[in-house]
Amino acid sequence: MTLKELLDKVEFDALCPYLEKYEPKHLDNIYAFREAYDILRTLTPSKQASGEIRIEWEQDNGGTEEKWISVCPMHDANWEDVLARELIIAPDVKLLMEELAMHCLWEITYWGFSPDEKDETIAGMVRHTCPITKYEIALDKLDESIWRHQVPRKCRSLSPSGKRCRIIAEKHPLAVNVRHNRSKRKRAYRQERRQEFLEKMIQREKTIAELTVNGSSFEKKDVTFLFDIQYGTRYEYRSVTSNVEGRLDYILTSIIKYQQIELKKYNNAIFYLSVPSRYPLADLELENFRIKIRELLGYDNMLFGMAITDSSNMRIKAVLHLILD
Repeated sequence: MTLKELLDKVEFDALCPYLEKYEPKHLDNIYAFREAYDILRTLTPSKQASGEIRIEWEQDNGGTEEKWISVCPMHDANWEDVLARELIIAPDVKLLMEELAMHCLWEITYWGFSPDEKDETIAGMVRHTCPITKYEIALDKLDESIWRHQVPRKCRSLSPSGKRCRIIAEKHPLAVNVRHNRSKRKRAYRQERRQEFLEKMIQREKTIAELTVNGSSFEKKDVTFLFDIQYGTRYEYRSVTSNVEGRLDYILTSIIKYQQIELKKYNNAIFYLSVPSRYPLADLELENFRIKIRELLGYDNMLFGMAITDSSNMRIKAVLHLILD
């Protein structure tokens, strides 16, 4: 049985209870697994690909730690190639097909919930981009200062793309918990807090840029307040449907049925749609969706925006920003 054949035999709702049990701390993103599962079921396995996926029990530290299910290899090829691989299940793995499908889904989405997201994640790990905004420049300067003045010369290197690397030997003092004097602890604390602040502001800059792209109904003045909020979180949804109808219903189902959010932690929200110009939404459909989202979230001053994109894909991307201002 290939991976594709297994996924075609199991409905997502059948494996969902196993996923919720396996991911109890991340019940707010079960919808992303559903999107990935629906993408996988629409893909055609590669005819040129071959190989196998071994499903077996693993255990570390000489058998002293709890065992877990290992599913590999899954990350060395694109999804179409992986779908064509034969499943080799160890004799002592006595799991239902639904639980086997859950473990396969969890493993294949380790780097992202779509082929594009996986490629972007892996590329971002090796790619060095030049800082552009003032917060990116400030964070880059701080990182360079730490790298030059606090990392020994023999432990410093530059990647071909110019990314600063720290080479830490196993027995090097930097690799273990070294007790520093008070001034060094204070310096490390200040640097850590500064890094956290700059990273937070960089993310907020990116959020504002995303919400105000060309074709957006938002202007920059509408969302600059995001720089001053206490905290927030972001969820991204995709309409994985085979036709134009039902795209907003798919997203609404993701939020209602496959996501658990603690809405009381926030007091406002921004909901933003990216809609391809080739596959527009009907006005009535859009207005009904807005009403349902407002009723579902329950925030009085919630902002709702939309951008028309030139994407050739019929899918709609929706982004929900929950904020405490």
